[in-house]
Amino acid sequence: MTKLQAIRDFTSFVCEDKVVFIRKRLDENNWAMSVADKNPRLQLPADISVPMDEGDCAFRKNFVKRCPLAQGFSHITLTLLHECGHWMTRSAMDIVEYDRMVEQSGEDCEEYFNIPWEHLATDWAICWLYSPANRKVAKAFEKEYFGHA
Repeated sequence: MTKLQAIRDFTSFVCEDKVVFIRKRLDENNWAMSVADKNPRLQLPADISVPMDEGDCAFRKNFVKRCPLAQGFSHITLTLLHECGHWMTRSAMDIVEYDRMVEQSGEDCEEYFNIPWEHLATDWAICWLYSPANRKVAKAFEKEYFGHA
């Protein structure tokens, strides 16, 4: 199994629906989940093995601060759970208002993390992680994912 297959299998399990990858990326460096489609569509960065940048570190710090048990999981696992959280809470999203708030937040990570739909996606991911059975699934994903060079 490749890393991409591991990501697809994990996110499909989490989203309870087959996840497909977006081929034409709007942003080469970011993870994203389309909430406007019939099925979950995940955008991956052009290079999934790039080390965490400042924004990634701020995301992880925010996630772990809100959920200390997340400390034991990799950044990619937390990122994927957050993106799946967007899919699972899509009915609550106002995309026009979301886009406006993203634009307003600019480069301020904390302001971005406090956008209601960003906060909600992380809340959903945290709830998912609180299940011991789900944590086992997440650890199995990490074992599969990091078992590849």
